[in-house]
Amino acid sequence: MLTMKKPTWMFDQFEPFISTTTMLVHVDQLHNGYINKLNKRFGNTDILSVMPSNILKDPDAFLNIDDKQFYIDQMGGNVTHTLFWQCISPTKNAAKTSRNSQFLKAFNITHEFLAQKIVEEGLKRFGSGWVWGALTRDNQLALYSTKNHDTPYMRKQRPVFCIDVWEHAYFIDRFGDRESWLKNICTFINYETLDKVFLAHLEGKDILDTWVTKR
Repeated sequence: MLTMKKPTWMFDQFEPFISTTTMLVHVDQLHNGYINKLNKRFGNTDILSVMPSNILKDPDAFLNIDDKQFYIDQMGGNVTHTLFWQCISPTKNAAKTSRNSQFLKAFNITHEFLAQKIVEEGLKRFGSGWVWGALTRDNQLALYSTKNHDTPYMRKQRPVFCIDVWEHAYFIDRFGDRESWLKNICTFINYETLDKVFLAHLEGKDILDTWVTKR
C-alpha cells in the first residue's frame, strides 16, 4: 500500500500567499485522494511495488486498457504533488539560494531566466496541468508544460521539478490569477531539492521513485 510523503513544512508557513485552508485541502484531501484511489484499485496487486517511472514510460507493458488511464491520472497526481511539495520552500529566498545551484550552473542559466520560462509555459497551458523542468536522454534541459497529470516519463524524460497550474492550487487565494500565482511561486523554489534530484539523475538514480514508493 502506498503512503504519502508529507511536506516538511507546516501548512501555514506560506501565508498569506497560500492560505492554510488551501494547503490543507490541497495536501490532505486532493493529494491524499490520489493515493487512496490507487490503494483501493491496486492494493491487492503488484502494480504499486513497481517504480512509477517504469510504468509511466510504458503503461501498455504493465496495464490493461481499463486501468491505463486511471493509473496515469492517479499515479500522475501522486508523482506530481510529491515532487512539487519538495520543490518549494516557505523561506521565499529562491533568488539568493539559486546562486550556488549546481542545476542552474550545469545549464548556464539563472533563477530569473528559469522563473520567466516557468511563467511563459504556465500561461500557455490551457486548462489544468503542470510546468516541468526535465532531463532528456542526453541530459539536456527541457522546459515545457503538460496537461492534467501527464509527466515527463511519458516522453522518456526524467523530471527535476514541477510547478502546479491546476486552478485548485491558486483559485481561492489568487482569485484565478495564474500569472500572479506563477510569478510568486517561483520565489519559493527550493534549489536544494532541484540540485539533489538533478545530481541523482546524472548518477542514474530517480529520487522521486523512492519518495513515491517508500512504505
